[in-house]
Amino acid sequence: MAIFLLMTGFSFYIPKGKAQIAVVALGIYLYTMAYSPGEGPVPFTYSAEAYPLYVRDVGMSFSTAMLWLFNFVIAFTFPRLLGAFKPQGAFGWYAAWNVLGFVLILLFVPETKALSLEELDQVFSVPTRKHATYQLKALPHNIRKYIFRMDVGDLPPLYEHEGALASPTHLATAGHA
Repeated sequence: MAIFLLMTGFSFYIPKGKAQIAVVALGIYLYTMAYSPGEGPVPFTYSAEAYPLYVRDVGMSFSTAMLWLFNFVIAFTFPRLLGAFKPQGAFGWYAAWNVLGFVLILLFVPETKALSLEELDQVFSVPTRKHATYQLKALPHNIRKYIFRMDVGDLPPLYEHEGALASPTHLATAGHA
């Protein structure tokens, strides 16, 4: 998403005309296409999975309120940023926040997809520092493994349920042995 914001911002260096309008529109459309199925619904889906049942309604309310608060902050600050930084700087400012958000999510937000309540308890019992340290090791490992297709082996599992998924007992009960 940050790339599309930068593309939109840098398009203001193009002389005014149809080309500039086309690139600005393309950048905004591409950003929206990335945001809508990507980070847009995350506060709703993540809070529906992450909070324990006894505080889920409060947690989802808080997540929704934060989403709308930051939407207001963006709408309120954007005209002032345009005046202070020009369009290039305003879009660059928000692109930088996107990069920071990516790093923070990578380090501090554990994956909760398709986990049972017991597995979620295991995931959230791991200290945040341990999760962040593991993610810092996993990022270069996964780049070498999945992008450069190097044979680097697997990292040891961070969570107990991940180790159980590879155990012979689990594979036999799942019909994979």
